[in-house]
Amino acid sequence: MNLCQPRRVDPQAKDPLEAIVQAYLDHNAEAEDRYLQYYRIQKTMAAAVAKSAMAELPGGGRFSHQWKIPPSVLSEAKDALLKADFTAVRSFDDLHILVRRTIGRISGIGPLTVYDTAHRIGAFLKLRPDFVYLHAGVCSGAKALGLDYRADKLPMSALPQAFQRLLPEQAEDCLCIYKDALKNLRTPA
Repeated sequence: MNLCQPRRVDPQAKDPLEAIVQAYLDHNAEAEDRYLQYYRIQKTMAAAVAKSAMAELPGGGRFSHQWKIPPSVLSEAKDALLKADFTAVRSFDDLHILVRRTIGRISGIGPLTVYDTAHRIGAFLKLRPDFVYLHAGVCSGAKALGLDYRADKLPMSALPQAFQRLLPEQAEDCLCIYKDALKNLRTPA
């Protein structure tokens, strides 16, 4: 499943940022929420952690972001996370830190996999990001907007007004999916 397919955005739109955000809401946001539902409905924490760490898709297979990671690496991450203590996790930020500390040093696991895994586990725990976490394509989108793309995360207040309609996890997704459109923006005169 590749949820990261951008739709064409009119480069001549009166407000190109609004057009990008609207394209995301119209064509990508619902699919993102549907896939997270798979993790929300897991029967146990162990099942949610295992499926999240293995980047398991509803119906089988693996998410495109983690295709290139050898199954043995994902299995090592799964085993480490199944041993982790989640009892002190009270926020998505706590969860992200725990996942990063637990699997971030495993060779083959990068910031995108850490975030994606935390996001999936967070769906089960009913924890949503309060910040926009920067990694991979999200950094490209943030850089195109002149944001601090070298930071680990940004508050929503750092993003342009058009992005304020989005949840932080949606802003992260939109920055990544529409990074090329953001790079090609023509600001109104």
